[in-house]
Amino acid sequence: MGISFRQLEYFVTVAEAGSITRAAELLRVTPTAISLQIRALEDLVGAPLFSRHSRGIIPTAEGEGLFTEAKHILAMIDKLERSFTHRDRQARQICLGTPPAFSRIIGLEAIEGATAQLGINLSVVEGWTQELEQRLERRKLDCLIGWELPRSPELHVTPLIEDEFVFVCAPEMANGGDRIALREALRSPLLFYGRNSVSWRVSQEAALFAGIELPQDRHVESITVWRSMLCRGLGTSIVSMGAIKDEYLRGEVVVQKIADYAATRMIEVAVRIEHRSEPWAIAIAGFLKSLVADAQSRFPAPQVRVEQLT
Repeated sequence: MGISFRQLEYFVTVAEAGSITRAAELLRVTPTAISLQIRALEDLVGAPLFSRHSRGIIPTAEGEGLFTEAKHILAMIDKLERSFTHRDRQARQICLGTPPAFSRIIGLEAIEGATAQLGINLSVVEGWTQELEQRLERRKLDCLIGWELPRSPELHVTPLIEDEFVFVCAPEMANGGDRIALREALRSPLLFYGRNSVSWRVSQEAALFAGIELPQDRHVESITVWRSMLCRGLGTSIVSMGAIKDEYLRGEVVVQKIADYAATRMIEVAVRIEHRSEPWAIAIAGFLKSLVADAQSRFPAPQVRVEQLT
């Protein structure tokens, strides 16, 4: 039996993710299933394809060679599928990648409005921005919304709107005002949902600006656990408002603007360059910008509940 498409897809995903566990999340299969396919592929190749290091796994020399060829083969197969499987569809199926904050504030509205406004059937894939960028590169996504997306000859990137990152904590941890100094925020027990999150990158830049070193062990890989810890007063964070919208509106957390530092990022949409001239691709930037702007306008001004003393 020869090398299968599934083996190549699993192998490439593991190589790009640097982790079997992370690849399993992206492919929506179990880590065991991936391990078995990688082992079978190694038996066919006759050599180990990965080696372990302190931060995960990396391809061996044999793995690097196979990775280049495998990506080329998968791209050719994907091109064939796109050429011959969409011809008879009335509405084009488009896959949009979104970090959790965006899927929370515009995910449903984007899906519901896409058919009427863009003439497409839109599906939303949620994930870390860096992982979604890899999926876009591999043509597993048609477009991606995120913060300050990478530039590439294969992508057409359009800036949408600037997003402000705010300080968030449980009500009992707040200082009583609607603003907080940067150094005070950075010296609080900050907690982040993963080392790949934009919140971590924004906070690192803010810490560099303030001359403060952030602890490296305050990361939670589950965004659900992260939100629960914030609500229970087990940590604070610096995040986009969309990431904690529901908890804020329920009064489970409070947010404060950072008084002396502009913690902002430009929200952008990236479309694969081969789609750039298609009607849906031309219209999607304006469509998503309108959704984000409307969502931002519906957030009340950050304020902290303060008991009045008599």
